[in-house]
Amino acid sequence: MKIEKLNVQNLYVLTELFDYNNVEQMISECTRDIENEIIDIFVLYDNGILIGELHVMYESNDQNYAMRGKRVYLFAFRVREEYQNKGYGTFLLKSVLNALEKEGYSEFTIGVEDDNSRALHMYHTFGFNEVLLRKQEEYQGDAYEYNLYLRRESRWLHIKD
Repeated sequence: MKIEKLNVQNLYVLTELFDYNNVEQMISECTRDIENEIIDIFVLYDNGILIGELHVMYESNDQNYAMRGKRVYLFAFRVREEYQNKGYGTFLLKSVLNALEKEGYSEFTIGVEDDNSRALHMYHTFGFNEVLLRKQEEYQGDAYEYNLYLRRESRWLHIKD
């Protein structure tokens, strides 16, 4: 398994994991945010197959989500369906959290919809237990309602290579 930061030339691969209503808009927004160092997109490959993605936002107008140097917002966490429940998502999340902690981040937020019980269970296991707010938003015509969870303490063992 290999985790890497996605570069703007390869953003199109994200369409393998999510059916965007407007691919050009997604690529444009992600390109702008990556080039302005607002986000990074971590991707997980296994034998050349894209398995998962996790987006990290470093700054936001709403400090509940992100504050550069202290708190990051994790979003668009996806694992290819046939690879779910096999440890890939846990590996990706733990690896990204460890990397961010090494960069000095101590707080992490993540949004999850109420009906996503598998994600809720995993996030609670990782210490995302404090609800900061309830949010409704829309992206490319699809409406989402979720709780924003916070994980404050650093208590995870670092993954050995």
